Amino acid sequence: MKFKKTKRNSYGSTIESLPSDLLIEVLTRVASSSFTDLFNAKLSCRNFLEASKDTFVMKNISIEKFPTIPWWQVKDEVSSFLKACKESGNPEVLYRQGMMEFFSWKKVESGEEYLKRAMEMGHMEASYVYGIILLCKGGDSNEEQGMKLLNAVKKSRKLGECRKRTRAFTLSMWIRNPIVKCQELTSYHAKTCGRRNNGGIGGKRGWPWIEDDEDKDVEEVNYCEACIWDDEVSLFCKLFR
Repeated sequence: MKFKKTKRNSYGSTIESLPSDLLIEVLTRVASSSFTDLFNAKLSCRNFLEASKDTFVMKNISIEKFPTIPWWQVKDEVSSFLKACKESGNPEVLYRQGMMEFFSWKKVESGEEYLKRAMEMGHMEASYVYGIILLCKGGDSNEEQGMKLLNAVKKSRKLGECRKRTRAFTLSMWIRNPIVKCQELTSYHAKTCGRRNNGGIGGKRGWPWIEDDEDKDVEEVNYCEACIWDDEVSLFCKLFR
């Protein structure tokens, strides 16, 4: 019995001797891959419990297992947890909040700001949606920034994944934002561009939602960058009609 007691104390002393920065780093790695594993770690040790409250852990925690849009009233502890994640700047929480506010709750300005914050933290779907929004808004500055964001998404080879996740998200919520109802006509540039071929992405090809090599599909289109993203906007907006 004496040996076992000493072993437990030794274990506790080892954990307690670790610097808080190291505990936070360990828990951040755990949290980014599994909320369940983080929860179990919190139960195992008071030091882990305290470290789990750090803003950096909350910012990077995975909320993959939480429903994108809860259609029932969530428990107070879940609501408090998600609120803490949002206040800590968790990109996925900011993205979900932005999508709901911009497209469903008619809180366009705050919704756009949430999407922008998520984009600035490297959230790929937020970069894609925010880029589309900028192109919808128009103006040289918005269009330049929007195409820059979309090109970055395409370069990362995540374009198809962003399309699929965005589509899945939009299917689960009510759409009330009129911005997506006025993009049926292509721009003047797209109509007059000499490089625009027959069909294009928005014509005979359709939108390659389920193709694994979506970037190849875009590369084969023989017209300019502005026309490609103009079609992308048009196809994106069809999701909401």
